[in-house]
Amino acid sequence: NMYQAITFVSTLLAIILILLIFKNKSEKSFSKFLKVLTIVYCVLGFFRFMLSDSFVYVIKGGYFNYVYYDSQDILQSILRWGYYIGYSVLPMAVFFKNRFFRNMASYIFLPFAVLSTIFFDNYMVYFLSEEGNGLHLVPWIRYAYFIIELALSMIIPIVLQIKEKHVLNIKDKKELIYFFVGIPLIFLQVMPVYIPQSLFGYTGIEIHIPWLIIIAIETIALYYYFRFKSYDTRYQLVVFLTIVLFYHYDSLYLQGFSIPRLPIQLCNMAAYFYIIAVIFKNQKMFNFCYIVNMVGTLIAILAPDLNDGPLGFWNMHYMFEHMLVFIIPVLCAALRLFPRVDKKALKHMFVGFVLYFVFCLTSGVLLNAYGTTEMNRVNYFYLFSLDKATSYIPFIKFVDKFPITINGFTFYPLLMAIIFVSFLTLCFVWYWLTQKLFVMNDDHFELRKARIDLYEKITGKKSKAMREYPE
Repeated sequence: NMYQAITFVSTLLAIILILLIFKNKSEKSFSKFLKVLTIVYCVLGFFRFMLSDSFVYVIKGGYFNYVYYDSQDILQSILRWGYYIGYSVLPMAVFFKNRFFRNMASYIFLPFAVLSTIFFDNYMVYFLSEEGNGLHLVPWIRYAYFIIELALSMIIPIVLQIKEKHVLNIKDKKELIYFFVGIPLIFLQVMPVYIPQSLFGYTGIEIHIPWLIIIAIETIALYYYFRFKSYDTRYQLVVFLTIVLFYHYDSLYLQGFSIPRLPIQLCNMAAYFYIIAVIFKNQKMFNFCYIVNMVGTLIAILAPDLNDGPLGFWNMHYMFEHMLVFIIPVLCAALRLFPRVDKKALKHMFVGFVLYFVFCLTSGVLLNAYGTTEMNRVNYFYLFSLDKATSYIPFIKFVDKFPITINGFTFYPLLMAIIFVSFLTLCFVWYWLTQKLFVMNDDHFELRKARIDLYEKITGKKSKAMREYPE
Protein backbone atom coordinates (compact mmCIF):
# COMPACT_ATOMS: atom_id res chain seq x y z
CA ASN A 1 0.00 0.00 0.00
CA MET A 2 1.33 3.43 -0.95
CA TYR A 3 0.29 5.14 2.28
CA GLN A 4 1.84 2.45 4.46
CA ALA A 5 5.09 2.75 2.50
CA ILE A 6 5.09 6.54 2.81
CA THR A 7 4.58 6.30 6.58
CA PHE A 8 7.31 3.71 7.15
CA VAL A 9 9.84 5.36 4.81
CA SER A 10 9.26 8.84 6.24
CA THR A 11 9.60 7.40 9.75
CA LEU A 12 12.89 5.68 8.90
CA LEU A 13 14.34 8.77 7.21
CA ALA A 14 13.27 11.01 10.11
CA ILE A 15 14.87 8.65 12.66
CA ILE A 16 18.16 8.57 10.72
CA LEU A 17 18.13 12.37 10.37
CA ILE A 18 17.41 12.94 14.06
CA LEU A 19 20.15 10.53 15.14
CA LEU A 20 22.66 12.22 12.82
CA ILE A 21 21.73 15.73 13.97
CA PHE A 22 21.96 14.84 17.65
CA LYS A 23 24.93 12.49 17.36
CA ASN A 24 27.31 14.99 18.93
CA LYS A 25 24.75 17.17 20.67
CA SER A 26 24.27 17.27 24.42
CA GLU A 27 21.72 15.11 26.17
CA LYS A 28 19.93 18.27 27.26
CA SER A 29 19.39 19.52 23.71
CA PHE A 30 18.12 16.11 22.59
CA SER A 31 15.76 15.99 25.57
CA LYS A 32 14.31 19.41 24.69
CA PHE A 33 13.82 18.39 21.07
CA LEU A 34 12.07 15.15 22.02
CA LYS A 35 9.78 16.98 24.43
CA VAL A 36 8.75 19.41 21.69
CA LEU A 37 8.16 16.49 19.31
CA THR A 38 6.01 14.77 21.93
CA ILE A 39 3.95 17.90 22.49
CA VAL A 40 3.37 18.14 18.73
CA TYR A 41 2.22 14.51 18.71
CA CYS A 42 -0.15 15.13 21.64
CA VAL A 43 -1.58 18.24 19.95
CA LEU A 44 -2.20 16.25 16.77
CA GLY A 45 -3.97 13.63 18.87
CA PHE A 46 -6.05 16.29 20.60
CA PHE A 47 -7.33 17.76 17.35
CA ARG A 48 -7.81 14.35 15.73
CA PHE A 49 -10.73 13.73 18.09
CA MET A 50 -12.43 16.74 16.56
CA LEU A 51 -12.23 15.18 13.10
CA SER A 52 -14.79 12.85 11.58
CA ASP A 53 -14.69 9.22 12.74
CA SER A 54 -17.60 6.87 12.12
CA PHE A 55 -16.19 4.17 14.40
CA VAL A 56 -18.39 5.57 17.20
CA TYR A 57 -21.25 3.84 15.36
CA VAL A 58 -19.64 0.41 15.57
CA ILE A 59 -21.99 -0.91 18.22
CA LYS A 60 -22.50 -4.60 18.89
CA GLY A 61 -26.21 -4.33 19.46
CA GLY A 62 -27.87 -1.18 20.76
CA TYR A 63 -29.90 1.91 19.97
CA PHE A 64 -28.18 5.24 19.43
CA ASN A 65 -30.27 8.29 18.48
CA TYR A 66 -33.22 5.94 17.87
CA VAL A 67 -31.25 3.88 15.34
CA TYR A 68 -30.33 0.26 16.07
CA TYR A 69 -26.72 -0.72 15.34
CA ASP A 70 -25.36 -4.25 15.30
CA SER A 71 -21.83 -4.31 13.93
CA GLN A 72 -18.41 -5.28 15.20
CA ASP A 73 -14.80 -4.74 14.13
CA ILE A 74 -12.63 -6.59 16.65
CA LEU A 75 -9.36 -5.84 14.87
CA GLN A 76 -10.02 -2.11 14.75
CA SER A 77 -11.22 -2.08 18.37
CA ILE A 78 -8.01 -3.72 19.58
CA LEU A 79 -5.78 -1.52 17.40
CA ARG A 80 -7.43 1.65 18.61
CA TRP A 81 -7.27 0.57 22.25
CA GLY A 82 -3.56 -0.16 22.04
CA TYR A 83 -2.77 2.96 20.03
CA TYR A 84 -4.76 5.19 22.39
CA ILE A 85 -2.40 4.53 25.30
CA GLY A 86 0.29 6.52 23.48
CA TYR A 87 -1.33 9.87 24.23
CA SER A 88 -0.67 9.40 27.94
CA VAL A 89 2.27 6.97 27.96
CA LEU A 90 4.55 8.87 25.56
CA PRO A 91 4.49 12.15 27.52
CA MET A 92 5.30 10.26 30.71
CA ALA A 93 8.13 8.35 29.02
CA VAL A 94 9.68 11.50 27.56
CA PHE A 95 9.20 14.06 30.32
CA PHE A 96 10.05 11.69 33.19
CA LYS A 97 12.88 9.19 33.39
CA ASN A 98 10.48 6.50 34.46
CA ARG A 99 11.46 3.00 33.36
CA PHE A 100 7.93 1.68 33.64
CA PHE A 101 6.51 4.21 31.17
CA ARG A 102 9.50 3.84 28.87
CA ASN A 103 8.95 0.09 28.83
CA MET A 104 5.29 0.67 28.03
CA ALA A 105 6.21 3.07 25.22
CA SER A 106 8.84 0.79 23.70
CA TYR A 107 7.33 -2.66 24.10
CA ILE A 108 3.57 -2.08 24.14
CA PHE A 109 2.69 1.18 22.43
CA LEU A 110 5.30 1.00 19.64
CA PRO A 111 4.08 -2.40 18.34
CA PHE A 112 0.53 -1.00 18.23
CA ALA A 113 1.78 2.05 16.33
CA VAL A 114 3.46 -0.27 13.80
CA LEU A 115 0.33 -2.42 13.52
CA SER A 116 -1.82 0.69 13.08
CA THR A 117 0.40 1.68 10.16
CA ILE A 118 0.14 -1.80 8.64
CA PHE A 119 -3.67 -1.60 8.90
CA PHE A 120 -3.71 2.00 7.70
CA ASP A 121 -6.58 1.42 5.27
CA ASN A 122 -8.74 -0.10 7.99
CA TYR A 123 -8.56 3.17 9.92
CA MET A 124 -9.24 5.33 6.88
CA VAL A 125 -12.52 3.53 6.13
CA TYR A 126 -13.91 5.11 9.30
CA PHE A 127 -12.07 8.44 8.97
CA LEU A 128 -13.44 9.07 5.46
CA SER A 129 -16.97 7.74 6.01
CA GLU A 130 -19.77 10.28 5.55
CA GLU A 131 -21.51 8.83 8.62
CA GLY A 132 -18.90 10.14 11.02
CA ASN A 133 -19.41 13.22 13.16
CA GLY A 134 -16.85 15.92 13.63
CA LEU A 135 -15.02 17.90 10.98
CA HIS A 136 -14.89 16.29 7.53
CA LEU A 137 -11.60 17.06 5.77
CA VAL A 138 -10.85 16.42 2.13
CA PRO A 139 -9.28 12.94 1.77
CA TRP A 140 -5.72 14.01 0.97
CA ILE A 141 -5.53 16.22 4.08
CA ARG A 142 -6.93 13.43 6.22
CA TYR A 143 -4.39 10.98 4.80
CA ALA A 144 -1.54 13.42 5.42
CA TYR A 145 -2.75 14.10 8.96
CA PHE A 146 -2.80 10.43 9.89
CA ILE A 147 0.56 9.75 8.20
CA ILE A 148 2.24 12.50 10.25
CA GLU A 149 0.64 11.27 13.46
CA LEU A 150 1.61 7.63 12.85
CA ALA A 151 5.17 8.63 11.91
CA LEU A 152 5.57 10.58 15.15
CA SER A 153 4.09 7.70 17.14
CA MET A 154 6.97 5.49 15.92
CA ILE A 155 9.75 8.09 15.79
CA ILE A 156 9.45 9.18 19.41
CA PRO A 157 9.73 5.79 21.18
CA ILE A 158 12.40 4.52 18.75
CA VAL A 159 14.77 7.50 19.05
CA LEU A 160 14.16 7.58 22.80
CA GLN A 161 15.11 3.94 23.05
CA ILE A 162 18.20 4.35 20.88
CA LYS A 163 19.53 7.57 22.39
CA GLU A 164 18.80 6.54 25.98
CA LYS A 165 19.89 2.94 25.32
CA HIS A 166 16.72 1.84 27.02
CA VAL A 167 16.11 -1.92 27.25
CA LEU A 168 13.72 -3.85 29.44
CA ASN A 169 15.84 -5.27 32.24
CA ILE A 170 14.71 -8.90 32.28
CA LYS A 171 17.14 -9.66 35.10
CA ASP A 172 15.35 -7.26 37.41
CA LYS A 173 12.38 -9.22 38.79
CA LYS A 174 10.75 -6.09 40.23
CA GLU A 175 10.86 -4.33 36.85
CA LEU A 176 9.38 -7.36 35.12
CA ILE A 177 6.59 -7.61 37.68
CA TYR A 178 5.79 -3.91 37.34
CA PHE A 179 5.77 -4.24 33.57
CA PHE A 180 3.47 -7.24 33.26
CA VAL A 181 1.14 -6.24 36.11
CA GLY A 182 1.02 -2.69 34.78
CA ILE A 183 -0.04 -3.66 31.24
CA PRO A 184 -3.69 -4.55 32.06
CA LEU A 185 -3.94 -1.69 34.56
CA ILE A 186 -2.80 0.86 31.97
CA PHE A 187 -5.13 -0.59 29.34
CA LEU A 188 -8.12 -0.43 31.67
CA GLN A 189 -7.34 3.11 32.76
CA VAL A 190 -6.96 4.53 29.25
CA MET A 191 -9.70 2.52 27.53
CA PRO A 192 -11.35 4.61 24.77
CA VAL A 193 -14.96 5.30 25.65
CA TYR A 194 -16.28 3.53 22.53
CA ILE A 195 -14.48 0.23 23.16
CA PRO A 196 -17.08 -1.39 25.48
CA GLN A 197 -19.92 -0.74 23.03
CA SER A 198 -17.87 -1.88 20.03
CA LEU A 199 -16.84 -5.15 21.70
CA PHE A 200 -19.83 -6.00 23.90
CA GLY A 201 -22.70 -3.75 22.83
CA TYR A 202 -25.23 -2.19 25.20
CA THR A 203 -25.91 -4.57 28.04
CA GLY A 204 -28.78 -4.48 30.49
CA ILE A 205 -26.70 -4.73 33.67
CA GLU A 206 -27.15 -2.28 36.54
CA ILE A 207 -24.04 -0.15 36.43
CA HIS A 208 -24.29 2.60 39.08
CA ILE A 209 -23.45 0.56 42.18
CA PRO A 210 -20.59 -1.37 40.49
CA TRP A 211 -19.22 1.97 39.29
CA LEU A 212 -19.22 3.37 42.83
CA ILE A 213 -17.43 0.25 44.06
CA ILE A 214 -14.79 0.54 41.31
CA ILE A 215 -14.16 4.19 42.22
CA ALA A 216 -13.72 3.31 45.88
CA ILE A 217 -11.44 0.33 45.16
CA GLU A 218 -9.22 2.26 42.72
CA THR A 219 -8.87 5.28 45.00
CA ILE A 220 -8.03 3.23 48.09
CA ALA A 221 -5.68 0.89 46.19
CA LEU A 222 -3.71 3.74 44.61
CA TYR A 223 -3.45 5.55 47.92
CA TYR A 224 -2.19 2.56 49.91
CA TYR A 225 0.24 1.48 47.21
CA PHE A 226 1.78 4.90 46.58
CA ARG A 227 1.57 6.59 49.99
CA PHE A 228 5.16 5.69 50.96
CA LYS A 229 6.68 6.14 47.51
CA SER A 230 8.97 9.05 46.69
CA TYR A 231 7.47 12.43 45.85
CA ASP A 232 8.47 12.05 42.18
CA THR A 233 6.71 8.68 41.91
CA ARG A 234 3.54 10.00 43.55
CA TYR A 235 3.61 13.09 41.39
CA GLN A 236 4.06 11.10 38.19
CA LEU A 237 1.05 8.96 39.06
CA VAL A 238 -1.19 12.01 39.32
CA VAL A 239 0.29 13.64 36.19
CA PHE A 240 -0.46 10.44 34.27
CA LEU A 241 -4.07 10.38 35.48
CA THR A 242 -4.43 14.08 34.62
CA ILE A 243 -3.30 13.44 31.04
CA VAL A 244 -5.67 10.48 30.80
CA LEU A 245 -8.55 12.71 31.96
CA PHE A 246 -7.62 15.36 29.40
CA TYR A 247 -7.89 12.88 26.51
CA HIS A 248 -10.98 11.19 27.92
CA TYR A 249 -12.76 14.52 27.88
CA ASP A 250 -11.41 15.30 24.40
CA SER A 251 -12.96 12.09 23.06
CA LEU A 252 -16.34 13.76 23.57
CA TYR A 253 -15.80 15.56 20.25
CA LEU A 254 -15.89 12.27 18.37
CA GLN A 255 -19.66 12.83 18.50
CA GLY A 256 -19.28 16.22 16.88
CA PHE A 257 -18.25 19.68 17.98
CA SER A 258 -21.00 22.09 19.06
CA ILE A 259 -21.56 25.03 21.41
CA PRO A 260 -23.38 22.90 24.04
CA ARG A 261 -20.35 20.57 24.09
CA LEU A 262 -17.83 23.29 24.83
CA PRO A 263 -15.89 22.49 28.03
CA ILE A 264 -17.92 24.82 30.24
CA GLN A 265 -19.68 22.35 32.51
CA LEU A 266 -17.75 22.17 35.77
CA CYS A 267 -16.55 18.59 35.39
CA ASN A 268 -15.62 19.21 31.74
CA MET A 269 -13.49 22.19 32.73
CA ALA A 270 -11.69 19.96 35.22
CA ALA A 271 -9.78 18.44 32.29
CA TYR A 272 -8.16 21.86 31.80
CA PHE A 273 -8.13 23.05 35.41
CA TYR A 274 -6.30 19.92 36.56
CA ILE A 275 -3.62 20.44 33.90
CA ILE A 276 -2.97 23.91 35.35
CA ALA A 277 -3.14 22.73 38.96
CA VAL A 278 -1.16 19.49 38.71
CA ILE A 279 1.33 19.90 35.89
CA PHE A 280 2.12 23.53 36.73
CA LYS A 281 1.76 22.94 40.50
CA ASN A 282 -0.59 25.88 40.97
CA GLN A 283 -1.80 25.91 44.57
CA LYS A 284 -4.64 28.40 44.01
CA MET A 285 -6.06 26.39 41.14
CA PHE A 286 -5.73 23.20 43.18
CA ASN A 287 -7.65 24.79 46.06
CA PHE A 288 -10.46 25.68 43.66
CA CYS A 289 -10.45 22.22 42.07
CA TYR A 290 -10.30 20.38 45.37
CA ILE A 291 -13.38 22.11 46.71
CA VAL A 292 -15.52 23.19 43.75
CA ASN A 293 -14.77 20.40 41.26
CA MET A 294 -14.98 17.79 44.00
CA VAL A 295 -18.45 18.94 45.04
CA GLY A 296 -19.57 18.94 41.42
CA THR A 297 -18.27 15.47 40.68
CA LEU A 298 -19.64 14.03 43.94
CA ILE A 299 -23.10 15.22 42.90
CA ALA A 300 -22.58 13.71 39.44
CA ILE A 301 -21.36 10.41 40.90
CA LEU A 302 -24.08 10.03 43.52
CA ALA A 303 -26.90 11.18 41.19
CA PRO A 304 -25.64 10.23 37.72
CA ASP A 305 -27.28 11.19 34.46
CA LEU A 306 -26.89 7.85 32.65
CA ASN A 307 -28.78 6.76 29.53
CA ASP A 308 -28.45 4.97 26.16
CA GLY A 309 -27.51 1.61 27.68
CA PRO A 310 -24.94 0.95 30.42
CA LEU A 311 -21.98 0.44 28.06
CA GLY A 312 -22.95 3.12 25.57
CA PHE A 313 -20.63 5.93 24.43
CA TRP A 314 -22.15 8.66 26.58
CA ASN A 315 -22.35 6.50 29.70
CA MET A 316 -18.74 5.38 29.37
CA HIS A 317 -17.63 8.97 28.80
CA TYR A 318 -19.63 10.16 31.80
CA MET A 319 -18.26 7.47 34.10
CA PHE A 320 -14.60 7.65 33.02
CA GLU A 321 -14.56 11.44 33.22
CA HIS A 322 -16.22 11.82 36.61
CA MET A 323 -14.24 8.97 38.12
CA LEU A 324 -10.98 10.72 37.24
CA VAL A 325 -12.30 14.14 38.28
CA PHE A 326 -12.88 12.57 41.71
CA ILE A 327 -9.73 10.45 42.03
CA ILE A 328 -7.12 13.05 40.99
CA PRO A 329 -7.72 15.72 43.67
CA VAL A 330 -8.27 13.06 46.33
CA LEU A 331 -4.87 11.54 45.53
CA CYS A 332 -3.26 15.00 45.34
CA ALA A 333 -4.40 15.65 48.91
CA ALA A 334 -3.96 12.15 50.31
CA LEU A 335 -0.51 11.66 48.77
CA ARG A 336 0.63 15.09 50.03
CA LEU A 337 1.39 16.58 46.63
CA PHE A 338 -0.04 19.91 47.74
CA PRO A 339 -0.24 21.55 51.16
CA ARG A 340 -3.52 20.82 52.88
CA VAL A 341 -6.39 23.11 52.02
CA ASP A 342 -6.91 25.74 54.73
CA LYS A 343 -8.95 28.90 55.18
CA LYS A 344 -7.08 30.55 52.31
CA ALA A 345 -8.52 27.87 50.08
CA LEU A 346 -12.01 29.12 50.91
CA LYS A 347 -11.10 32.50 49.40
CA HIS A 348 -9.77 30.85 46.24
CA MET A 349 -12.87 28.69 46.09
CA PHE A 350 -15.29 31.59 46.56
CA VAL A 351 -13.64 33.96 44.08
CA GLY A 352 -13.22 31.21 41.50
CA PHE A 353 -16.77 29.94 41.87
CA VAL A 354 -18.31 33.43 41.62
CA LEU A 355 -16.33 34.10 38.43
CA TYR A 356 -17.33 30.73 37.00
CA PHE A 357 -20.99 31.18 37.94
CA VAL A 358 -21.18 34.68 36.43
CA PHE A 359 -19.53 33.40 33.24
CA CYS A 360 -22.00 30.50 32.94
CA LEU A 361 -24.97 32.79 33.62
CA THR A 362 -23.89 35.51 31.19
CA SER A 363 -22.73 33.27 28.34
CA GLY A 364 -25.73 30.99 28.77
CA VAL A 365 -28.27 33.81 28.58
CA LEU A 366 -26.59 35.38 25.55
CA LEU A 367 -26.19 32.09 23.68
CA ASN A 368 -29.72 30.89 24.39
CA ALA A 369 -31.33 34.24 23.61
CA TYR A 370 -29.31 35.20 20.56
CA GLY A 371 -26.81 32.58 19.46
CA THR A 372 -28.31 29.08 19.34
CA THR A 373 -31.32 27.28 17.95
CA GLU A 374 -33.99 25.59 20.05
CA MET A 375 -32.29 22.21 19.50
CA ASN A 376 -28.90 23.51 20.66
CA ARG A 377 -29.81 25.40 23.80
CA VAL A 378 -27.02 25.37 26.36
CA ASN A 379 -27.54 24.43 29.98
CA TYR A 380 -24.24 25.48 31.54
CA PHE A 381 -24.06 24.56 35.23
CA TYR A 382 -27.70 23.41 34.83
CA LEU A 383 -28.94 26.99 35.22
CA PHE A 384 -31.27 27.12 32.22
CA SER A 385 -33.42 23.99 32.24
CA LEU A 386 -36.30 24.13 34.68
CA ASP A 387 -37.40 20.61 33.73
CA LYS A 388 -33.94 19.22 34.47
CA ALA A 389 -33.72 20.99 37.82
CA THR A 390 -37.19 19.97 39.01
CA SER A 391 -36.61 16.37 37.95
CA TYR A 392 -33.84 16.26 40.58
CA ILE A 393 -35.49 18.54 43.15
CA PRO A 394 -39.29 18.46 42.67
CA PHE A 395 -40.06 20.84 45.55
CA ILE A 396 -38.50 23.88 43.81
CA LYS A 397 -41.16 24.10 41.10
CA PHE A 398 -42.27 27.41 42.60
CA VAL A 399 -39.30 29.14 40.92
CA ASP A 400 -41.28 29.35 37.67
CA LYS A 401 -43.34 32.18 39.18
CA PHE A 402 -40.59 34.71 38.50
CA PRO A 403 -39.52 34.27 34.86
CA ILE A 404 -37.53 36.65 32.67
CA THR A 405 -37.81 36.47 28.89
CA ILE A 406 -35.20 37.85 26.47
CA ASN A 407 -35.69 37.54 22.74
CA GLY A 408 -38.10 34.65 23.24
CA PHE A 409 -35.89 32.74 25.69
CA THR A 410 -37.18 32.37 29.27
CA PHE A 411 -35.02 31.76 32.32
CA TYR A 412 -35.64 31.80 36.05
CA PRO A 413 -33.47 34.00 38.31
CA LEU A 414 -34.80 32.35 41.47
CA LEU A 415 -33.67 28.95 40.20
CA MET A 416 -30.21 30.39 39.54
CA ALA A 417 -30.05 31.91 43.01
CA ILE A 418 -31.03 28.61 44.62
CA ILE A 419 -28.37 26.74 42.65
CA PHE A 420 -25.73 29.34 43.57
CA VAL A 421 -26.51 29.30 47.30
CA SER A 422 -26.97 25.53 47.48
CA PHE A 423 -23.74 24.73 45.67
CA LEU A 424 -21.75 27.26 47.69
CA THR A 425 -23.17 25.76 50.88
CA LEU A 426 -22.08 22.30 49.77
CA CYS A 427 -18.58 23.68 49.12
CA PHE A 428 -18.33 24.91 52.71
CA VAL A 429 -19.66 21.57 53.96
CA TRP A 430 -17.03 19.71 51.90
CA TYR A 431 -14.30 21.97 53.28
CA TRP A 432 -15.47 21.25 56.85
CA LEU A 433 -15.63 17.52 56.17
CA THR A 434 -12.13 17.64 54.65
CA GLN A 435 -10.71 19.15 57.84
CA LYS A 436 -12.28 16.33 59.84
CA LEU A 437 -10.80 13.78 57.44
CA PHE A 438 -7.34 15.33 57.86
CA VAL A 439 -7.63 14.93 61.65
CA MET A 440 -8.77 11.32 61.24
CA ASN A 441 -5.86 10.63 58.93
CA ASP A 442 -3.36 12.10 61.41
CA ASP A 443 -4.84 10.07 64.26
CA HIS A 444 -4.69 6.92 62.14
CA PHE A 445 -1.04 7.57 61.28
CA GLU A 446 -0.12 8.10 64.94
CA LEU A 447 -1.94 4.87 65.81
CA ARG A 448 0.03 3.12 63.08
CA LYS A 449 3.32 4.30 64.57
CA ALA A 450 2.15 3.13 68.00
CA ARG A 451 1.50 -0.34 66.57
CA ILE A 452 5.01 -0.39 65.07
CA ASP A 453 6.51 0.60 68.42
CA LEU A 454 4.52 -2.10 70.19
CA TYR A 455 5.60 -4.71 67.64
CA GLU A 456 9.27 -3.79 68.04
CA LYS A 457 8.97 -3.78 71.85
CA ILE A 458 7.30 -7.21 72.01
CA THR A 459 9.38 -8.98 69.34
CA GLY A 460 12.67 -7.16 69.77
CA LYS A 461 12.86 -6.96 65.98
CA LYS A 462 13.11 -3.93 63.75
CA SER A 463 9.85 -3.41 61.85
CA LYS A 464 10.08 -3.15 58.08
CA ALA A 465 7.09 -0.80 58.06
CA MET A 466 7.92 2.83 57.34
CA ARG A 467 7.41 5.13 60.31
CA GLU A 468 7.39 8.41 58.40
CA TYR A 469 6.28 9.56 54.98
CA PRO A 470 9.08 10.31 52.50
CA GLU A 471 8.93 13.94 51.40
